[in-house]
Amino acid sequence: MKRTIGTILTSMGIIFILFACIAFMSDKAVLGFTLTKWETLVPFIVGALFLFVGVGMLNKVTD
Repeated sequence: MKRTIGTILTSMGIIFILFACIAFMSDKAVLGFTLTKWETLVPFIVGALFLFVGVGMLNKVTD
């Protein structure tokens, strides 16, 4: 169970970080969202949090 949740959190973190990077570099709307440079900080922080928590969960799982 922890392995599944850790994998989901890690993949969501990667997706959020990629979205934030693409939105930061783009001047147009990304996936229907128009974000300023400062507003892209929120999905980046959420993605980093998901990524670190997911990797932390995967490291604690023993086979």
